[in-house]
Amino acid sequence: MCLVAAACAALPDIDVIGFAPHRGITHSIIFAVFSAAVATLVFFPKTQPRTRGLIALTLLVAALSHPCLDALTQYSLGIEFFAPFSDTRYRFPWTPLGRPDNELLGQFVLEALVVFLPALILAWLGLRFRRRTETV
Repeated sequence: MCLVAAACAALPDIDVIGFAPHRGITHSIIFAVFSAAVATLVFFPKTQPRTRGLIALTLLVAALSHPCLDALTQYSLGIEFFAPFSDTRYRFPWTPLGRPDNELLGQFVLEALVVFLPALILAWLGLRFRRRTETV
């Protein structure tokens, strides 16, 4: 499951091979829904419907994490969240990632604070919640 989720999170950058504009349709909500659905059907075909729905939701969140993190960067023109219906590009108002000075250490510190630390906290909370529901 973790490997499939990681693949879904990395999949939007498949556009770098040149078939679509970078951060275009492969970073859209439609692409995330499609890739999560296909990955669920391909890799988890025999799971129970309720479990398959939870897996699909997990893979969708993984697939959406990539464009959302890209929308936090300062160095892009934005993300086409609503492609193919709109070619408007969006960035979040707060763009802490991708500092223009290209200082590598500063980048690592920002990514640790904005991405890695919240991910660790969410994972810890998820494990606590899971243990609590298993003991009940």
